[in-house]
Parts: sequence; structure tokens; C-alpha cells
Amino acid sequence: MLNNKILKNSIIYIIGDILNKAIPFLMLPILTKYLTPSDYGIIASFGSFVSFLTIFIGISLNSAINVAFFKLDRETLRVYIVNAFLILAFSTLIVFFIVFIFDKNISEKLLLDKEWLYIGILVSLSQFIILLNTTLWIAEQNPKAYSIYQFAQTLLITILSILLVVGYNFGWKGRILSIIIGGFSFAIISLILLKKRDYFSFGYNIEDIKHLFKFGIPMIPHQLAGWIRTSGDTILLISMVGANATGLFTVGYQVSMIMSVLTSAFNRAWSPYLYSQLKIDSKEKKIKIVKITYLYFIGIFILFILLYFFSNLIFKYFLDRKFLASIEFVIYILLANMFNGMYFMVVNYLFYTQKTDKLAIITFSISLIHFILSYSFIKYYGAIGVAYAGVISMFLTFLAVWFYANKSYPMPWNLWRWDV
Repeated sequence: MLNNKILKNSIIYIIGDILNKAIPFLMLPILTKYLTPSDYGIIASFGSFVSFLTIFIGISLNSAINVAFFKLDRETLRVYIVNAFLILAFSTLIVFFIVFIFDKNISEKLLLDKEWLYIGILVSLSQFIILLNTTLWIAEQNPKAYSIYQFAQTLLITILSILLVVGYNFGWKGRILSIIIGGFSFAIISLILLKKRDYFSFGYNIEDIKHLFKFGIPMIPHQLAGWIRTSGDTILLISMVGANATGLFTVGYQVSMIMSVLTSAFNRAWSPYLYSQLKIDSKEKKIKIVKITYLYFIGIFILFILLYFFSNLIFKYFLDRKFLASIEFVIYILLANMFNGMYFMVVNYLFYTQKTDKLAIITFSISLIHFILSYSFIKYYGAIGVAYAGVISMFLTFLAVWFYANKSYPMPWNLWRWDV
């Protein structure tokens, strides 16, 4: 029964994830017709800024609450959540003052007027409130509510984008305003739903606050590592080569995300199965897992080739011709996503053995290497240098994690040395 529930929940998450991420992809033919590469660059700049702020505003409070959900009784958890919101208010205020001090420099680097920076702070706060709500749905094992909620938010932002960008010709401002309105609306809905599910019990608890800080602050380097790899490139591009090249890279990145959507969805279904098999600790089952993993590696390489040819058709027949130059990024981003899909297959062993400290060291170290490579390659090769750096850093991450995963949980990767 437990296995059936895991399988059922995994399928719901996979379907919800694919539908949620399919909408922005299907929007590309419309948006690329009405937006310029420079518009896309400004939108990407704003998004990267918001995701950077979220690291310091949220300080992984959602992860702390996720753990607390299974350890605390209901009443204690309710107080714990309220104290998390107190920290959220405090961290938002600190971020506001830091942005206020450096707003001129930030504005010049990101090509955003100052008012958008302060709006970005509120958007970041809204997104994290939404994340707290969806985190609790995951802990409650309620994938239907989670998926419907995510889909509804994406659908609202999409409708508003069409209205403001196509209907009112607001350009990049219309797209960002859609994200702002969608974020604010669903943050309010999240607060209402949390209240309705009785997750608030107002009370100040210094021990809760200490625990939340103790949990969240060490996670900042790990969160920064992820941001460097996914959004740091945008900041480098917008400040070094301008909005136009950044927009071309962004569209190439979005088309290439098909690979990431498929591998992430597969991992959500694979990881519960893997953990259930590792618990048995059988030689035969280990060999079977390794064989499946190698078949997956072959399959994902074939998928990489197919998606590259498919992406050429997308640019030729579906996207506006002014974005045709984006196609030069696609093969490298797809290749990086292929290595990321391989990484998913080996990182689960570190999660299973709870060796996340090693994972944090690996990801942060390689992210710093990635940042240095991106900066250097942009100077020498232009915008395409970011794509080169992505392939190298993702390949290094895959190899390093695979090496330490085998140290933490040895598997028969050398099948020819085993009696198979």
C-alpha cells in the first residue's frame, strides 16, 4: 500500500510538473513575436535579482519547517511557523536596507530602474510565502493541492502576460508586472490557506528563532551555489555584454529546458524506488540498479541528440526569426542538462546516506569554478562562453558527486568485475 501511494504521488507530481513547465514553453511563440531579445534580457535580469534576494530573505526556512513537520507536535509546529514568519519579516527588512544603500550600483549593473529593485524585494517575499505553503502540502503528502495550486499560479501569470504584452503592448514591463501580480495574489491566497489549515499560533519563542537561524544560515552557501549555476550567468551577461545577448541566451535556455523537465520528472519517480531497493541491501538488486542506471545514461544521450534536432525545428517554425541566433546556445545547454540528468542518478546515494555536507562542499566549490569560467569565457568568447562554462561545471559536478556517492554507498559500477 505504501509503495502504491508513493507511486501514485510521484505520478501526480510528474504530471503537474510537466504541465506547469509546459505553459511557459508554449508561450514562447507568442512572447518572442511581441518581445525583443533586449526585452527578454531585462526580464531575465529581474528574475535573477529576485531569486538572489530569496536566498537571504528565505534563508531556507521552508526546509526547516519541512523537517519540523515530522518532529514537532501540532501546537508546537504552529508556533514554530509563526516564528519563521517573524524571521522572514526581519530578513526582508535587512535586505531592503542593503538594497537601499547599493541601489544605484545594482540598478546600473542589472539595467533596471531603482523602483524595480524594491518591487523585486516584495516579489521575493511573496514567492517565499508561496514556497512555505507548498512545502507544507508536500509534507502533508497532498500532491493534488500542490500541483493544482502551482498550475493555477502559472496560468494566471500566463493570461496576464498575454493581456499586458500582446493586448496592451507593455513590452518587458508587461511580463514582469504579470509575475508581480501573480506572486502577490498567490502569496495572499497562501496566507489564507495556511490560516484555514490552522498553521498559525501566535507566540514568540526564542528557541525556535535560534533553531531556525542555526538551520538556515549554513544553507546559504549551498543556495548560493545553485543560484550561481542557474541565475548568476544572467547577471554576468547583462553587466558584461548587455540585454540583447542576455535575451538570446535566455530563449535558448528556455527551449533547452525540455531536457531538464523530463529528467527531473523521472528522478521524482526513480528516487523513491531506489531508496526502497537500497534498504534491502541485496547484491542482485544493486547490480540491477547499476544496469538500469547505465541504460538511463545511454537513453539520455539519445534524448540529447533527438532534442537538439527537435529544437532546430522549434526555432525554424515556431519562434520569431529575431531569436534565431539563440540556437547556438542550445546544443551546449542541452549537453549541460544531460550531465545534470546523470547527476540526478548518482546524487540520491548521498541523500540516502545523509552525506549532504559533502554535497554542499562539491556544489559550492564547482559553482565558484563555474563563475570564474563564465566570467573568463565571456571576456574571450562573448555570450557563448557562459554555455561553455555550463557544460564543464556540470560535467565536473556529475563526476565529483558520482565519486563521493560511491565512497558513501559502494555500488557495483564495474559490472565486468562482478558475477552478473
